[in-house]
Amino acid sequence: MTTEDVAVIKNTESGGRGRNLPIGVVLTPTIFFASFLTIWELAVRLGDVQVLMLPAPSVIWSMFVEDFGLLVELAINTGIEAGKGVLIGSLIAIGLAGLVHGIQWLNQGLLSYSSTVKALPVVALYPVMTIFFGVTSKAVVAMVAVGVAPIMFTFASRGFSGTSEHDDLMRSISANWRIRMTALVLPRALPYVMAGLRTAVPLSIIISIISEYFGGSVSTLGAYIRRESTMLHTVQVWSAIVMACLLGVLVFVAVSLLDRYFLRWHASRREI
Repeated sequence: MTTEDVAVIKNTESGGRGRNLPIGVVLTPTIFFASFLTIWELAVRLGDVQVLMLPAPSVIWSMFVEDFGLLVELAINTGIEAGKGVLIGSLIAIGLAGLVHGIQWLNQGLLSYSSTVKALPVVALYPVMTIFFGVTSKAVVAMVAVGVAPIMFTFASRGFSGTSEHDDLMRSISANWRIRMTALVLPRALPYVMAGLRTAVPLSIIISIISEYFGGSVSTLGAYIRRESTMLHTVQVWSAIVMACLLGVLVFVAVSLLDRYFLRWHASRREI
């Protein structure tokens, strides 16, 4: 069983048991997080730590509320860049996985290549992207696509590969290409694609913000963090980091909801 198979099993099982989570699963991290913030607040207040070094959570929250409208606008722009990159990278990866489906030697070669690319620090390629796209949002989108494509290809390829053993059955009933795709290939591959998205989409936010920090559109979270940090506006930087964390959680929840909707037919989603 591969890593992708394990991810799909966990993905589908978590979707099926989402309504019956023990209270401790939610309560324990909540208590831990609240305790962490309390210790942080007390350490800053009682230790007389300068705001320039480490602002208290209450100060960060006040700035977050004050600049909420601006931060939302920046987060939307960052999310759009990340979304474009995910869309482009996923379409290329899934299309390529579909094309090489059934060609064992080519599929294995591309899987090895994808594994190598996933091990590379993608952000280090940003200077290369600026050569082709300039210091623009297009370079950020390209960075996300490069980071997402190997992940999506690995998952999609695994999903498509499981349909080969049933090809003879489809031929025996004279199933055409459309029937094979709708009845066999897509239902088999979709859980793998959704599991890949649950990994790739949160990663796309990280890649976007880091890439924006080095260049690109000025109206994004990464560019805002860079600009405020150069002026030593530590509180503003932390408030932007809070928004970045919320954006990551939001996109993960959105993908999880899409996963539950598109895989509502899956056995793990059925109530027992």
